[in-house]
Amino acid sequence: MNKIAVVAASMLLAGAASVGTAGAADLAAMPVKAVAAPEPAPLWDVAFGVKLATDYVFRGISQTDGNMAVQGYAELRLFDWIYGGVWASNVDFPPINQFGTGFTGLSDPTAEVDIYGGLRHTWGGLTLDLGFVYYYYPGEIGVNTLALGVPAVNIDYWEIYFKPTYVINDVFTVGGNLYYTDSYAGSGSDGTYLSGTLKVDFTKWSTVPGVGFYVSGELGYQWLGQTDFGNIFVANYELPSYTTWNVGVAFTYKAATLDLRYYGSTLSEGPAFVSGVGFAPYGSCGVVSGLSNVCGDRFVASLSFDTTFLALK
Repeated sequence: MNKIAVVAASMLLAGAASVGTAGAADLAAMPVKAVAAPEPAPLWDVAFGVKLATDYVFRGISQTDGNMAVQGYAELRLFDWIYGGVWASNVDFPPINQFGTGFTGLSDPTAEVDIYGGLRHTWGGLTLDLGFVYYYYPGEIGVNTLALGVPAVNIDYWEIYFKPTYVINDVFTVGGNLYYTDSYAGSGSDGTYLSGTLKVDFTKWSTVPGVGFYVSGELGYQWLGQTDFGNIFVANYELPSYTTWNVGVAFTYKAATLDLRYYGSTLSEGPAFVSGVGFAPYGSCGVVSGLSNVCGDRFVASLSFDTTFLALK
């Protein structure tokens, strides 16, 4: 949001101090620059963008089984308050594990489509964002047929969220994310995700015209509960809660951003005893995701382009 310019009266006082013994007639003759009124926020705009990434990692877990991702979104913004949009990405949730030795309980959807909307407004350096997102996975197979050797649970689910950010100055920005659902990935387990973010922008010190760069990171915790899809073949169990984090550096030029980022979590990938589950041959990663090889340390490079309709005019 545009900041209010300094009032013209302060400019006159500064001018009077600099002329010393100048008379009233001299001051009257001095030109005074008019203060431009801040531009009103547009009534509407459409933001859109695309991204190519070496992986799609969501809260420490790869959603593409370690493969590349192509993503895009479009978002309608109204009155500087209301927004709604659609975001989509390819995903890879195979029904057979990477060893070919058993079923994962996953439903092999063709994509992830996020439908979201809410209220977002900025007051000075503070932005508050309250909204709702529905994660839709088209093309799922065997939905709601989880049984002995047969996938899988319908993983469509929703979350409500609150995301405040505060721009301290032109270098530091802090933020937070709070998400809640009553059925994480369709498992019946409630889920709460809380994280803090920090961005340090070094663009003011860039020696390359038009090129900016910043470092950013996130530290979060995912609380999960007990599933409710159990039947005569599969018992309900406690999903392990875990810590996740990411840190990276990004370079910007006009509408383009190149991001190089490291992701990690406390989810184990090897055989381990998991609280509420017992011995898990694929570790806590397999208990949460159905796969044992999609957590761990990950390094992701992405190139994205983001702009708005009014910015193109």
